[in-house]
Order: sequence, then C-alpha cells, then structure tokens
Amino acid sequence: MRVRLSRRYFFAVIAVFTAIVFAFIGIVVHGGRQYARVAFPQKYWLLVRDCEESTSAAIIVNTYLSGGAGYLIGSGNAQAVVLACYYSEVSVQSVQRTLDAKGVETRYFQLKPKDLTLNGKSVSQKSLVSANASTVDSCARILYDAANGLERASVSQEEARSAVRGVVGSLKGLREGNGGKTFDRWNAALYSAERKGTEIASGILFAKDLRYMQVQLCYAVGHIRDYF
Repeated sequence: MRVRLSRRYFFAVIAVFTAIVFAFIGIVVHGGRQYARVAFPQKYWLLVRDCEESTSAAIIVNTYLSGGAGYLIGSGNAQAVVLACYYSEVSVQSVQRTLDAKGVETRYFQLKPKDLTLNGKSVSQKSLVSANASTVDSCARILYDAANGLERASVSQEEARSAVRGVVGSLKGLREGNGGKTFDRWNAALYSAERKGTEIASGILFAKDLRYMQVQLCYAVGHIRDYF
C-alpha cells in the first residue's frame, strides 16, 4: 500500500512539475508573440538638391542664403540638401518648376513613415507613440505656416517667435512625458529640435531658420520607426 502511495505521489509530482513547465513555456511564448502595429498617416514631399560629400557644404550655404532649409540628409556620395518640405505633391511640383526656370536643378520625393511594430512591454506605448508623431507633425506645420508668413511679411517677428517657443514647449512636454527606455532615442531627437528652436528664437528670425526646424521635425516623423 505504501509503495502504491509513493508511486502515486511521485507521478503526481512529475505531472504537476510537467504542467508548470509547459505553463511557463506557454507564458514565455505568448509573451514573445505580443506585438502592436502602429500605422502613421503623415506624408511629406521633400524638395532636394543632390550633392556629394565634397560639395555638400557649398550647397548648404547656397541653399540657406537663398532662403531654403539647408538640411543635409544621406551620407557619403549619396547626400542631398533639403530646400523645403511640403504637404502635397502639387505644392512641391509648383516650386520645382519655378526653380527649374531659374536653372536650379532639383528633385523631390515622398517621405512617409513605415509601420512600426512594438513588442513585449513596449506594446502598451502604442497610443503614446502615435500621439508623439501627431504632435510633432502639428508642430512642423506651425513652423511651416510661420515661415511662409515671415516671407510674406504677414507674420511679425514676435508672432514667429511665439510660434517657435510654443513648438519648443510642446516638444519638451512630449519628451518629459515619454517615460521608459522605449523612447530613449526618440527623446534625443526631440531634444535636438528643442535646442534648435531655442537657438533661433534668441535672435532675429528668418524663414529659412523655421524651414530648417520644420524639415528636422518632418524628417524625424518620416523615420520614426528607426527610433524604436
């Protein structure tokens, strides 16, 4: 009788242990499969001048002096200087035609953020990631409008400065609300834009300065997947 009880106890323990092991494996596997896909609706059209590493500095200066953003993208001999960022293909085509008539060779391309997949604990940050992209996009549009207003003299220096400072405050608020390691790289990009905004708001504002910051923000949103 004792032998039978011992055997039953032994097999019961084995069964329970086996069940626990399989349950643990199931949790791990299930946890590993947790994911959330984030889709972004933003679309941008960048007007650029291609250049090589040896000529990029000269084109940046030339672009900046002519009122363009002068934002460098790419690397090595596959570089380009962004003149401006637009929100429709019609707008960028119109400006390109004007530059073509002046003998300035440019090209444009669409920049659209790719879907982002969050895994594990980062899944809970889906809404916050989406909100970040939306807010930064709104900030970029404010700068776009302010830059155009400065150029047309329909926006004063103080109004433009208020717009830039408002954007800087929004970016800072986002960064401070983004907790956890999930946002480390993205927060660094936000901080870089904050610094740019603080810098340009301290002096006389030019449309080209606001365009630079606008492109900086749009380019970050366009490549948001690379930050997570």
